[in-house]
Amino acid sequence: MRMTKLGAVLATLAIATGTATVLAGTPAQAATATTTTATLTINQHATAKAQYGDSIGFLEASVTDSGGGGVFAGSAVLQQRLPGKGWANAKTDNDGTDGFSFGSYGSHAKGNVQYRLHYLGGTDSTSSTTYAPSVSKVVTVTTLWNFKDTSACPNGHCHISGKLIPKTRHHKILVQVKHGTWKKYRVLHTSSRGTYRVNVTGSRKGTKYRIIITGTKSITPTKKGYKVILV
Repeated sequence: MRMTKLGAVLATLAIATGTATVLAGTPAQAATATTTTATLTINQHATAKAQYGDSIGFLEASVTDSGGGGVFAGSAVLQQRLPGKGWANAKTDNDGTDGFSFGSYGSHAKGNVQYRLHYLGGTDSTSSTTYAPSVSKVVTVTTLWNFKDTSACPNGHCHISGKLIPKTRHHKILVQVKHGTWKKYRVLHTSSRGTYRVNVTGSRKGTKYRIIITGTKSITPTKKGYKVILV
């Protein structure tokens, strides 16, 4: 009975003072973050292939909400993965109010690499909408050897020659000749300056040769064909 009387007194005080006493309540629910989709392309494609040093276009980043509308809040990180390595942060854009951009980063083929966009989430200061993080699909860049081709046939004596770009010394190059099928002709190794040269013979109908520059972790094996014609 004592507890009952005390309860009555508390109720009376609450009414008299015009205040309300909350004995228990349900915790306020946190606002649910809006789902997002991060997108990354390079020159509007998911893959790119080019010779070392050549332009492959710009990385294009965007984030949309569940309705397909653009998200212009928060920050995003461009991540890259080199062959045999894990994902690492490459560039960050902390201001998404005008979209996400990483400038000219990745616009030239400098080696085999993969990219992805990691949107970190954020809150729109105008609408107070909170956006959830998301990660894009992977963009893959394949890099081939580049070379300065100096092949020529001075006075009817032909040779296949050139210089690797980037300069790589003692690198293996397989030379093949086609007699029905491709057969080994020579195995070359580049000089200390990255150059190579092999003498070849032709025919009136033309003899086909090709070089296969072996690959590395960062550069994909690269082929180039030649046809040597005696005139």
